[in-house]
Amino acid sequence: MTLRSEDWEIINGCLHRLYRELDSQRHNRMMLEVLNELVPADSVVLQIADVQKPEAFSAITLPEDHATPERIALIGQYSHQSPFVAYYLATWDSHWKMITDFMPLEDFYKTDLHRLALEPIGINHQIFGVLGVLDGTGYAIAINRIHQGFTERERELLNVIQPHLVTSFINAAVCSRAQKSISQIKAAMEMAPGAYGYFDRGDRVSWIQERAEAWLREFFADEVKNDGNIPRSLRRLLEEAIRNGSIPRQLEKFSGDECLIVCLGSSSIGGWIMRLERKLRTPPPYFHPLPQFSERKNEVLQWMVEGKRNAEIAMILELSPRTVERHVAEILAELQVENRATAIVRAMEFCVAMKHGAPSQIQPQTSL
Repeated sequence: MTLRSEDWEIINGCLHRLYRELDSQRHNRMMLEVLNELVPADSVVLQIADVQKPEAFSAITLPEDHATPERIALIGQYSHQSPFVAYYLATWDSHWKMITDFMPLEDFYKTDLHRLALEPIGINHQIFGVLGVLDGTGYAIAINRIHQGFTERERELLNVIQPHLVTSFINAAVCSRAQKSISQIKAAMEMAPGAYGYFDRGDRVSWIQERAEAWLREFFADEVKNDGNIPRSLRRLLEEAIRNGSIPRQLEKFSGDECLIVCLGSSSIGGWIMRLERKLRTPPPYFHPLPQFSERKNEVLQWMVEGKRNAEIAMILELSPRTVERHVAEILAELQVENRATAIVRAMEFCVAMKHGAPSQIQPQTSL
């Protein structure tokens, strides 16, 4: 899908606002407002959770009175039933995802997360994106609607702005902690995800992290380097940024299966902060076969994780609907869960365990 010229005009306006606000609290609010203008919704929520204690959950909401503290705590209580959490832990895929990417809505509606926490405040459709982890705290954004799902065009708008959401969010967080000097900004950014460098007002490299230097060498090995060992294309990006004032700039460079995203944003003390983010061109597959299941059951479970209904799985695998129903029932029984929504989340939890070298058998949890 190709975005229209008016889409890019809206995106550019959003970027101006995102990078201009360097106070962290005001930036968080601005971020929600920008997203609501880009993809109109009934509510937009910045979710904040301790990585070690996900139940320690808080949120910033637009509108501000969208959810009471008690309701937010209830969402945190049932957040483990969301497919998003396990998916991002398994893949670190930065693309925005919808509920329907994982399961039919009718299955999601059966979870306690939806019945008890989301439905009472009018959340029936969600699209979800992750900002990252900063100092042990995870940040993610949920855009919510009551009646209407999200389109692929809206998803593409969000994916285009995603690197700038992350960069401007981290810039504001860092600048709020370090208002006075380059050394303070540098120290704060050592704890931030990605890799960083700083160009002064004269477009000279003031400092650059070793990780950033290594990534630039790896991805721009074929380019001539200029002053400060900066690749020529990055130097051109900096020149464009200087000519256009405070307008943020972005560059993508591909190498093998990976992509390096370079974002330049203005600094609160003058000059430019460079943030590098590397990711796979195609997110890694997040389903791994469960060793206790047969090959056929794993095929059925994989398509369940991909959001397919029984009738669709039957067509894909050339099985009768009755056979698929039997496999699904046996999968639920062996995982000791009551519905397919829980089975899907459990399968993704298994992928997380495999990723981190945990035992290959899932220990069933209490069902919903």
